[in-house]
Amino acid sequence: MARFLTPFIILILFFCNQGFAQILQNDSAVNKQFFKLEESIKGDFAVFNVDAIGNIYVITPSDQLKKIKPDGTLAAVYNDVKRYGKLNSIDVHNPLKILIYYKNYTAIVMLDKLLSFRNQIELKPLQYIDVNTAATTYDNNIWIYDEQNFKIKKLDDKGLLLLEFADLRTLFDIAPSAEKLIDEDNHLYLIDKEQGVFIFDYYGAFNRLIPINNLSDITIEKNYLVGFRDTIMEVVQLKNLTSKKYALPVLNEKIKSLKFINNKLYILTQTGLNIYRLE
Repeated sequence: MARFLTPFIILILFFCNQGFAQILQNDSAVNKQFFKLEESIKGDFAVFNVDAIGNIYVITPSDQLKKIKPDGTLAAVYNDVKRYGKLNSIDVHNPLKILIYYKNYTAIVMLDKLLSFRNQIELKPLQYIDVNTAATTYDNNIWIYDEQNFKIKKLDDKGLLLLEFADLRTLFDIAPSAEKLIDEDNHLYLIDKEQGVFIFDYYGAFNRLIPINNLSDITIEKNYLVGFRDTIMEVVQLKNLTSKKYALPVLNEKIKSLKFINNKLYILTQTGLNIYRLE
């Protein structure tokens, strides 16, 4: 039976946590930090991600998902990427269980570390109609945000409901819309590009809202939030909500997406993936 927190309990927790809603201390200066190019992987890739141990995952023009080791060698290939049409995201929070999500079909496919098929969940038959994103949980289940009834839900590998948060419309004047869910450091982060980053514990208690918006490709790592705006990388220290900005390497190509992890900056352009180390 799913565990459920009543709106009344959540509302109490919400008001108790309002003291955490600090104003972001934004340093307007842009640091001219030096990024050293380490490697370039040529290719017209649509989507990429990087796991905690440095493995790179890319979608090729021939609709293959490739896993590339930190040393640049090919580790595995998954050939059935178009199972549900256009792939929207690759969650590599757990390198042993890769989760890929198809928004148009609200379908989740799970792969093992060798990119072999493990399982799939079609959410529409389970009455989850409007789901923009899915993510791996700390205990290897699945988070989704059901935007039809504004509830974050935790599912097992078969789609069985394990836990659901209260209706977020009872907490906020404007319920969030999830661009991304991130499970990190004992918290669940809901990324809303317009309102900011909503932080919850694993049972639905609201912690705080970080009022930072219009950042793209947000990641959370070791108590830092990293996002990008134009030619700037912004780093927010989550404990004291201080923010610093860093100038990105100058490129003659349009940037498609970025990720900063393990002191490395990954920049995807039309011609490939460039990997830089922050000096």
